[in-house]
Amino acid sequence: MAGSPQSLPTSTTLTRRDKLGYGVGELGASLSYNAVNLFWLFFLVEVAGLEPSLAGWALVLGRVVDAVTDPLMGALYDRLRSRVAAWQYLFWGALPFGVSFALLWWLPFASPLLSFVVAAALLPVHTVIFTAVQVPYLALTPLLAPGYDERTSLSSYRVAFGTVASLFAAALPPVLAALFRGWFGGTGWFGVGVVFGAVASLAYLSTAWSLRRTVRGGGFADAGFADDSSANDNRADNHADNRLADDAALLTVGRPGVASLFRVRGYPQMLALFVTVTLGLGVLSSMLPFFLATRGLGPTTQTLTLGGLFVTAVLVLPLWTRVARWGGKARAFTIGLLLISAGLLLILTVPTGSVSPPLVLVTLLVGAGLATVLLFPWALLPDLVEVDALQHGTRREGLLYAVFTFAQKTAFAVGAWLNAQVLGLVGYQPGGAEQSPTAVLGVLLMVGPGAALLFAVAALLAWRYPHRRNDHRAAQQTLARRSDPATRR
Repeated sequence: MAGSPQSLPTSTTLTRRDKLGYGVGELGASLSYNAVNLFWLFFLVEVAGLEPSLAGWALVLGRVVDAVTDPLMGALYDRLRSRVAAWQYLFWGALPFGVSFALLWWLPFASPLLSFVVAAALLPVHTVIFTAVQVPYLALTPLLAPGYDERTSLSSYRVAFGTVASLFAAALPPVLAALFRGWFGGTGWFGVGVVFGAVASLAYLSTAWSLRRTVRGGGFADAGFADDSSANDNRADNHADNRLADDAALLTVGRPGVASLFRVRGYPQMLALFVTVTLGLGVLSSMLPFFLATRGLGPTTQTLTLGGLFVTAVLVLPLWTRVARWGGKARAFTIGLLLISAGLLLILTVPTGSVSPPLVLVTLLVGAGLATVLLFPWALLPDLVEVDALQHGTRREGLLYAVFTFAQKTAFAVGAWLNAQVLGLVGYQPGGAEQSPTAVLGVLLMVGPGAALLFAVAALLAWRYPHRRNDHRAAQQTLARRSDPATRR
């Protein structure tokens, strides 16, 4: 059973070069993900001229397709999983990823209705490509780093790159759009799309290039992958019947494969935690540009404020990794979520007109907590791969990550949709117009107490999360005994 998916070791050694090579790919995903979540609603309302409520529906309709494509992608990855599968997804998907992202910011239509139709069509195209590239990329984590703390370390590299990308996604669009002649209109936002799309494609290609020797030269041998193609093919043949049966279960009406995830101890709690956190981020991030605009802050000041959130997150990432080693990932996550809640409540004290001490304090608190949101969900999820394998007899990291990717995109879209409906209800006026007191209050309540409540609920869920380091170690030891021929005689 040396080649069995269950024979993963409990530890391995990854060099810093390995971790950097893997982590750089997150630049592509985070640039796209955060730019869309932070600014696409703002772009649709202020530039494309859509009514806020209609713009919200463009976001939601664009995510409907994910309900099918994300689980299918997870099943496909698990079926075709080999030493080169992830590399192929990254390599061949890199260029379409960047092109489809750039097109999201190209809506040169006089009719808002036509812009809505095109926007609602372009987002599904990009999200399908996003899924095809990002699910295999994320599913590499438990293969590259089987150990509990090693996964936190590897995830921290990916999150560090992702946080840098998030910094650029938050800070650069206002300045770039203005530079390309179009903060509230014109071609400025398409220029942002082209620049970010090119960087995203290059990031995924860099990871594919970095991993080419590892995945094609037997670098995964210690993780249960054979060193040559014939051995890999033989393993695939030996398990063909089981894998086909698994796939049939995953793709049948009702998806019993997906439903079975909710019988895995800790998975429902983890998914509920992740959805709550992401919903909070969706509300916060998509409303932040409107909040800063109603506070009279221009593109340059917005760049400094939004950039400050992610600079703070980058600086405190090593601290949170140490806290997790001392008290566990779930406890550290709980503390970070409480920091975000406290910071968002202080938004009520931020005055208008300029950068103020309350705004700086809010930026520091929310930024420090944001680092845990970026790090710990993706450091906790790989630990469930072994728990799931114990219960179902096969590793299904593709499916686990696909469901989480779908939940992430859907929760963000719902958060933005809620904001759009609120903007419509309070009478928000697009085009940089002066807002009524009701509109200003509606924006303030959503970005402050509304988002803070969601993060507080998430903190309670994180505190009650059932798995700890010893649970993960016990799962790996049990899998090792099952895969050892001596213990099966």
